[in-house]
Parts: sequence; structure tokens; C-alpha cells
Amino acid sequence: MSRLNFRYIGFFIVSLILQIYIVKYVEIASWKPDLLLIAIVMFAIQYGQTAGSTAGFFLGMASDLISGGLLGLSALAKSITGFTAGGVAKFFQERIQFVLTLLISGLLHDLIYIFINTLGKGILWRVIFFVHIVPNLFYTALVGLAINFLIGKWLKGHE
Repeated sequence: MSRLNFRYIGFFIVSLILQIYIVKYVEIASWKPDLLLIAIVMFAIQYGQTAGSTAGFFLGMASDLISGGLLGLSALAKSITGFTAGGVAKFFQERIQFVLTLLISGLLHDLIYIFINTLGKGILWRVIFFVHIVPNLFYTALVGLAINFLIGKWLKGHE
């Protein structure tokens, strides 16, 4: 196993711990960044669809086991997100690749997660989209940009 893989494994573990214990303290009006999504997108951009999907599954399953929610829902949403991020990233220039991939993948992730989680419930999708999904997505993108700026090169091995 290479040093880069150990870096990502460490990044995944730290992201999971921070998501569980710290993110609740930076929540703004029920909007909070998804650190696991950021980690999956960064990994998928570098290693591709299959690796992104696999990382998404394992991080999603860990999240499901810890959160006590619907078992497998985060694993499904995050594995599809990782696969999508690995495929979509190659269509963008490197300067804007991360943020656009994160926005597209995050939108897909939230749509899948909320759709399945609210099956059989009367919800207004317009309200969910503009009150929950869009603000969460932009908050995640802002935090993701900061993380990518701070440790993106280190994760890729360009120290």
C-alpha cells in the first residue's frame, strides 16, 4: 500500500470523526457541511469511478452504522455519488474541477438520500430543494474548497 493510500485512509477516518463529533457545532440553521462527501469527491477525482464508488460505500456504511439511521441509505447515496464524481470530474478544467464535481455529486447525493428517506411522506420538493438541499450544498462546497486548498496537494502527493 502506498503512502497516498495511507493519507486517504487517514483523511477518511478524520473526516468521519469530525462529521460525527464536530460538524454539529458549525451547523447554521440546520445546514451543515458533509465532510464525508468532500472526502469521497476528492478521492474519486484522483482515483476514478470504481475507487470513488467503493470509498463511498464504505464511508456511507460507517456513517449508517454510527448514526443509527436507515441502514444502507448513506452507503447507497455515497457510493452512487463516488461513482458519479469519478466520471464527471474528467469533463472539467482542473481549476474548477473540484467545486463543480462537488456541486453536481452533492446534488445527486442529497436527491437520492432525501427521496428514499421520505418515501410515503407528503413533502414539498420545492421547499426541500430551496430550504435544505441548496444551502447545504453551498455550505459543503465552501468547506470543501477550504479543505481542498489546505490539503489537496498533500493528498495527491505534491508536497
